[in-house]
Amino acid sequence: MLVEISVVVYMLVVFGFVAWNIKKGSFLIDPSILVPVLIFIGALAVALLAFMGIDFGIATTTIMKIGAAGILFSGTIPMVAAGIGLLRFGDEYGINIFYARNHIGGVVDCVASLVMIFVGLLIVRLDLAAVGFFFFMLLPFTSNALANSYYYSYQRRIKQ
Repeated sequence: MLVEISVVVYMLVVFGFVAWNIKKGSFLIDPSILVPVLIFIGALAVALLAFMGIDFGIATTTIMKIGAAGILFSGTIPMVAAGIGLLRFGDEYGINIFYARNHIGGVVDCVASLVMIFVGLLIVRLDLAAVGFFFFMLLPFTSNALANSYYYSYQRRIKQ
């Protein structure tokens, strides 16, 4: 039970940090500083776990899985926001605004699939990397299909 609660707390902390960065419009902590600090904290955690008597390989794998979960958690907010933005906002800014929203959603989803591939290789989960590769290959086709369907439905609306 304690593990599940700690995962939920960790997820909420990562979600809060990413949402705060998105709301502010810039990084709270410069990525050139944040990444080395996180690597140092991970190495320190591995050393602490190894000092407590846990096998070094198990400690390294555990910290890598925690980091991978943080990377996946932090990628979900932009994906959800892009999906909501694609569906929620109307055409009040012109008829072609859908194409811009579709492009933004496609780019965010493409980056998310690359993150899935990276995380799958990081924690040696080839099924996660395979799903990310599958998404990476099919996302351009789905964006194109959405754009075509919008274009032809708009042409049909004009003729009526």
